[in-house]
Amino acid sequence: MTTVAKDDIHHMKPSQRNKYRRLGFSWSEIKKIDNAIGQGDSTITIKSAIREVTIELPPKWR
Repeated sequence: MTTVAKDDIHHMKPSQRNKYRRLGFSWSEIKKIDNAIGQGDSTITIKSAIREVTIELPPKWR
């Protein structure tokens, strides 16, 4: 398993990345959100053992 860090996030602003960290998302979940933003998706559903969250995504930053 590879480790995901904040340096791997490319499609969202640092403030957006920090918002998701404050909300309790792991780096791997934030990477999934970032990839969805990069692909132009408007929503993403993240499923884990303890929760299922559907997020409306902001537009691509860069």
